[in-house]
Amino acid sequence: MGVIVSLTRFLHFGKLPENLRQKYLANVYIDCTFMAATRAGVPAREVLTQGIEAYRAKGYPDEWKLHHQGGSIGYTGRDYRTNFQTPDVIQENQGFTWNPSITGRNPRTPSWPPVTDLSPSPRPVLYPSMAMEAAGTSFARPVILELP
Repeated sequence: MGVIVSLTRFLHFGKLPENLRQKYLANVYIDCTFMAATRAGVPAREVLTQGIEAYRAKGYPDEWKLHHQGGSIGYTGRDYRTNFQTPDVIQENQGFTWNPSITGRNPRTPSWPPVTDLSPSPRPVLYPSMAMEAAGTSFARPVILELP
């Protein structure tokens, strides 16, 4: 049995439409806000509140209601999903995975076609990255990989 890790990367076949790029950037900002707020001693529900404020700040005030926003991770996909009644306080070195999503940006939404086979490439795919700042914390985050 090992520790669970969550990792998401996006790719787009062809030129990425600008509206999708803007949704992605907003979502990355929201995710960075969650991560910046995830500190030992902070109640998990307070991090949720800060994430919801980031949704509002980016112009998507109700999107957080469409998918659970994540929570503590370790030996299962989510040790718990954070909500407004979550009593847990974040512990030192505790793993978290947040799930912000904006309709049309998250692969779980019906607007994305399913991908059934992404065969291994003979060479590794390196995702380009961008810098993002939220709540005074700097992050390096992947961008959507555009494939011809």
